[in-house]
Amino acid sequence: MTKLGVSIQMKLLVFPLFLILLSQTAPQNMSRWAGKYPDEKFFNQPAIKTPLRRLLTKKDYDSITDYNLMIPIKRIGDYLVTYATVKYSDPSETMSLVYNLKDKSIYVIFWQGEKHRKFSTKNNEFNLPDEVLKEIGLKEE
Repeated sequence: MTKLGVSIQMKLLVFPLFLILLSQTAPQNMSRWAGKYPDEKFFNQPAIKTPLRRLLTKKDYDSITDYNLMIPIKRIGDYLVTYATVKYSDPSETMSLVYNLKDKSIYVIFWQGEKHRKFSTKNNEFNLPDEVLKEIGLKEE
């Protein structure tokens, strides 16, 4: 095989690899969501959507869109914290979500009145800082 043939083969091998690398998106910097509303774009972020789909039942995951009264996402230390309510629900239905910026773990709580159900990517453990626990209503002030 000639040098020209080898050169063409190398280009044919390198070009698809280059395309694959270009198609890979850089990991999202989730901290940029602080101060923004947790809208559909937020819940479609791979760092949020993928673990939620694994963690929640289909019914719970699909119900996220029912929570239509939202507050802006707060940053508390290394955590993003937000919650949303189903408008006019009685008893009040609220969903709290915490995202750990360091280890990318997620914590979700569905409240219905005083009752709640908790889920986390950390084996349902909620070893969160007191300030975060207070914010999501799991610790008294």
